[in-house]
Amino acid sequence: MPQVNRSIGKIEVGLIICVSLVGLLAVSSVWFSIRNNTLQNRIDAFETETYNLQNQMSKLTNEKNNLQDQIDTITIENEQLIEAYEQLVKYFFIGDSDFTKSFNESVWWDVEAWHANPDSISEIRNGTLHLFYNGTIDDSYGNSGVFQGRHADGRSTQQLLVGDSPEDAFSGEYVVFPRNMQSDRFWLETKFRVNGMGFNRYPTVYHPDFSRVNLGVTLMCAINNEPFNLTAKTLWLDVYFAGYCLNTTDIWVVPKNWSYASYPDDIHAGYFVEEVDSQDFGKWIILQIDLGDYISKTLDLITEVDIKTIRVYGFIVFVECLGAYAEVEYDYVETYQD
Repeated sequence: MPQVNRSIGKIEVGLIICVSLVGLLAVSSVWFSIRNNTLQNRIDAFETETYNLQNQMSKLTNEKNNLQDQIDTITIENEQLIEAYEQLVKYFFIGDSDFTKSFNESVWWDVEAWHANPDSISEIRNGTLHLFYNGTIDDSYGNSGVFQGRHADGRSTQQLLVGDSPEDAFSGEYVVFPRNMQSDRFWLETKFRVNGMGFNRYPTVYHPDFSRVNLGVTLMCAINNEPFNLTAKTLWLDVYFAGYCLNTTDIWVVPKNWSYASYPDDIHAGYFVEEVDSQDFGKWIILQIDLGDYISKTLDLITEVDIKTIRVYGFIVFVECLGAYAEVEYDYVETYQD
């Protein structure tokens, strides 16, 4: 009897084990099913996200292509505008730019002498423009120089050379420039040397602590549709090659790109485009100046008048002094279109 009981016990244990295994298998099956569903959901989500990303990528690609098409269109339009601008905008070029003829022979140059005195020198000799000015008064600048074209005071030389290049230029009373000129288009090149300068007296105007010497080119301009004469509001647009402050012991250089604008009666505005140290006095200096760029930057300085265009009737090559003296030579001054 005990042996039968033991057999029954083994069967019960076996059944328990079987039931347990079945239960484990059932639980495992459920867990696997849940895990499988979870993984399938993730796969479905990943595929959905991939599909969405592909759609976004396709949209971005289309937008990029559209933007490139717009860029190409804008580039073409810009090139067409530049071409139209170049056809409309003319430039002025300088007759006898290397000073080969004296005033008696030249139709291009005439003397500029503002507050002239017995010491003033403006002469062309041996292919060089020689200028000297001795500022003996203390309440105003004075200059020695030459001008070409039509002066604001009514005097005239041969009309300006106007065109796209010196080769196809024609005589014109003036040239029209827009407020915003293209840079790297219209250039001025000059070769000059400062032979010396010195202090005379302290001014009673502007800056009483030092005297001044400046040299460069001034464009004489009418504004918008205004007339061009001494009674109208003339624009004197200065492009200074170099500038100096002096006292009894020292000479110091006006910094490059220093600028100004003033409105006494006319408009005076300009930039100092270079620095020439006093150690370089007596040496020939060659400058290449983006004239179109400096014209635009100078017009941007003028805030009290709404300038849309200017008409350049003439220009002055000069040295000017206030309470000082200076001697300058110019080998050539020329403009060109690049």
